[in-house]
Amino acid sequence: MLRKISCGYAAGTVGALVAAGVLWLLVREGVTAWMGISWHPRMSRDWLVVRLFWGGIFGLPLALPILENRVILRGLVAAAVPAAYTLMVLFSRAGLGYGALTPVLIGSIFALWGICAAGWYRQSR
Repeated sequence: MLRKISCGYAAGTVGALVAAGVLWLLVREGVTAWMGISWHPRMSRDWLVVRLFWGGIFGLPLALPILENRVILRGLVAAAVPAAYTLMVLFSRAGLGYGALTPVLIGSIFALWGICAAGWYRQSR
C-alpha cells in the first residue's frame, strides 16, 4: 500500500510539473492575455514548489482502485476536485474578476495535470 501511495504522490508531482510548464508557456507567449484572462501568475521557484507539493497531494487518490484501466477518464475524475477547489475557493477569495475564459484555462490545465498524473501512475506501478 505504501508503494501505491508514494506512486500517487510522485505521479501528481509529475503531472503538476507538466501543467505548470504549459501554464508558464501560455503566459509567456501571451495566450492568456489573448484569451482576455487578467490572471498572470508570477512564475518563480516558490510558485513552482507550491504547485508541485499540492500536485502530489492531489495525486494521492490515484492509489485508490477506481477506473484503473481507463487512464484518461481516471485523470479527468482526479482533476475535477482540485479544479473546482481552485475556481470556487481560491479564486473567489481573491475577489477579482479574471476574465470569462478563466474557468476554461483552469479546467484545461487541471485536465492536463490529471491525464499526465494518471498515465504516470499507471506506468510506475
